[in-house]
Amino acid sequence: MGRVTREIDLPLCTACVQTLHRRSGAEERWHKVGLLFAGVVGLLVLSIGLLLTPVGWGLGLRFSMALLASLAAGTAVFTLARIRQTRVALPEKQTIRSAARIDTFSWRAVTFDFQNDTFTERFKSLNESLLMES
Repeated sequence: MGRVTREIDLPLCTACVQTLHRRSGAEERWHKVGLLFAGVVGLLVLSIGLLLTPVGWGLGLRFSMALLASLAAGTAVFTLARIRQTRVALPEKQTIRSAARIDTFSWRAVTFDFQNDTFTERFKSLNESLLMES
């Protein structure tokens, strides 16, 4: 059978959706700093990789290896900046993000943990056809 992707509906109002898309000044700074540092680290690793790989490998292989390493390093730096960015998010945004959490997960069933009873009832009504008996 393989993996099955199921989409669920979340009961978010338009104000909540707008809040999730809005960034604080600190979030915006971390986003820009993350992009800048990822680019600098990527270029640095690319140039060092080209210098340190053996000349006998040929330019294509050397460039491919250096590019792969630079993409990995840049992605790691950007991911660390994104983690920091989520920590400095607006309090309202953090509250919305923590309203529902995945408690347990298997390929057959997912258990959610809700912070608000009203949100729980709205979630149940929106996804009634997908819910298992509990």
